[in-house]
Amino acid sequence: MNKITKNGSDGRQNYRIFMVINSVGYVGIAVHLVLIPLFYWLGFPSLSCLNIFSSMLWISAWIVNQQGRHNPAIVLMTMEVMLHTLLVVPTVGWQAGFQYYLFAAVPFTLFNNKFDGKAIIFVSIALGLEFILLSVFTGDQPPNPTLSDGLVRLLDHANIIISFTAQCIISYYFRLASISLEQELENQAHTDPLTGLYNRRRMTDFLVEQGKLSALEQTTLSVAFVDIDHFKKINDNFGHECGDEILRSIADFIKRQLRKEDTLARWGGEEFLLLLPHTDIDGARVLAEKIRKTIAEHYFQIGGCEYAVTLTIGLCEHQTENPIEESIKFADIALYRGKQAGRNRVMCYS
Repeated sequence: MNKITKNGSDGRQNYRIFMVINSVGYVGIAVHLVLIPLFYWLGFPSLSCLNIFSSMLWISAWIVNQQGRHNPAIVLMTMEVMLHTLLVVPTVGWQAGFQYYLFAAVPFTLFNNKFDGKAIIFVSIALGLEFILLSVFTGDQPPNPTLSDGLVRLLDHANIIISFTAQCIISYYFRLASISLEQELENQAHTDPLTGLYNRRRMTDFLVEQGKLSALEQTTLSVAFVDIDHFKKINDNFGHECGDEILRSIADFIKRQLRKEDTLARWGGEEFLLLLPHTDIDGARVLAEKIRKTIAEHYFQIGGCEYAVTLTIGLCEHQTENPIEESIKFADIALYRGKQAGRNRVMCYS
């Protein structure tokens, strides 16, 4: 499974496809291995040989899937279902229920991401036509005379259970894929893609919520603007890739200094906004100084050289009788004053 990864959108998608084929593969291999002695015992040696071949195909498809080649595995399994059904139903009889496997093959083909819409429709129509033709030519015929009525009913019920089991596995992973996609879209809407922090839109909503909560509970709340000093020089001298790496590193540095209840967001450009619940201005200053000092004492590797980065931080303690937007504005004013005073410092609004 060394080619299967959960990291990244493509990795998660491939992992879901892998799990679908892997799970369905176990069911298919087990069923065909059981059918080998069963058909031989029932007096159908040709079908017994067919299931030896089918078992080899399913095992091959399972191995191909383990190697990361998911789409060929789906094609192999789907072709085997169509061939197996086409040969077994006319021999054993419609009443034995082997045609039900065609229903599970339809949603299974949807996991083949090499199939476009037309290909999926074509395969679905082919499966449906096979089902109709088998119904027309074998539906009215009595079951094979070598099979008792009780055995025919037993085969029919077993095939229904097997088909629904495959359907349940496929539906389960479709459900997981749907939930995962919704979560990814929500994260993309709320997250800064570079740093993985909340973006400005999500942080604005969060600030309003926390401001109302602070007013309701009459608790202290502080906000802080964090700005990287002379960030434009880093981009101009070393390029935007180095600038992006600095942004990611500083975001990680700051996160490591925070408590669980604190929230950090990328506000825009080289600015971060920090929300500190249950924290007055003195507590916010202590934390801000710790962050500033940690960054100032660290040397970043840029272009093979060590480069020092400093921060200017503007603080404001939120007054619960005022809207949170006013405290954000005051923290921004404190940041501006800190830059005017020479940067690399913490400035509190007063």
